[in-house]
Amino acid sequence: MRPPRPLRDLLQTESALVTGASGLIGAALTRLLVAEGLDVLGLSRGAPIPEGARAQHLDLSEPGALTALIETERPTLIFHLACPVDNRRDEALIPLFERALLRPHAELTAACLRFGTRLVLVGTCEEYGDGEAPFREDQPARPVSPYSAAKALATARTLHLCREGLRAAVARPFLTYGPGDRSARLVPTALAAALANAPFPMTDGAQTRELNHVEDIALGVARCAAPEAQGQLVNIGGGEELPVIELVRAVYRAAGADPALIQPGALPRRSGEVARFCGDHQKAQRLLHHRPQIPLPIGLAALVAGRPVQEPL
Repeated sequence: MRPPRPLRDLLQTESALVTGASGLIGAALTRLLVAEGLDVLGLSRGAPIPEGARAQHLDLSEPGALTALIETERPTLIFHLACPVDNRRDEALIPLFERALLRPHAELTAACLRFGTRLVLVGTCEEYGDGEAPFREDQPARPVSPYSAAKALATARTLHLCREGLRAAVARPFLTYGPGDRSARLVPTALAAALANAPFPMTDGAQTRELNHVEDIALGVARCAAPEAQGQLVNIGGGEELPVIELVRAVYRAAGADPALIQPGALPRRSGEVARFCGDHQKAQRLLHHRPQIPLPIGLAALVAGRPVQEPL
């Protein structure tokens, strides 16, 4: 694979707007864009924005708020990540995602069409649901929760609007870990236990997952601003697929904790949990020349040490 073009050549702008700039991927993307010398306006509902970006707190569910901001700022490029994350299979969550995801998305795309703004919509690998892995962009979405169903609908709407003149791409990132993750995901929960030298009860751990460092994911999302990605859905990831038990052992090794504290089989698997969850990333390699650069041991060691990973190539 030939080397990727310089990121600034792909971005084709001096400024960018990032919604959800305080989230795991949003914060890493904001730091990357600032490091590239862009004037970055980062939006959040109130959480801190990475240093170097202009910060604005905004509730995107307020009708008209996003349109007014875009009309005032006139960004040439928007990365849209803002969205609550809740993977529960609970239909009571449908109104939440209608208000916080689908309505802002409709307002955003209308504004982008009106002002000619380029858009990178950041979806989620959860849209593939219980489909057959490795997941390819040309296979149908099979969402299994209100969250993934709303994300899949936003993806479909965006790609449809590209045929109506919207200049957009959809980045679909895969499972991500890295600094600033305070969620109940596998890596932060296992790391907290490992740093406390505590037991970690878990399922049998035979199910496999693809895991990616957030700096690799942020770089792939940024590359989706390239003209080659316009009108396209692109999986972003490519980390090594490993059994969950091996991922947890890697976390314990990185923390210097005793892997004997891990308790596989102590918990039952969740209802409907998929056995294999990973992506096919040939499209990102072909279109954007993007491959992850941070191996799991290096990423975990940096996470434990609280230091940044060397910038991806």
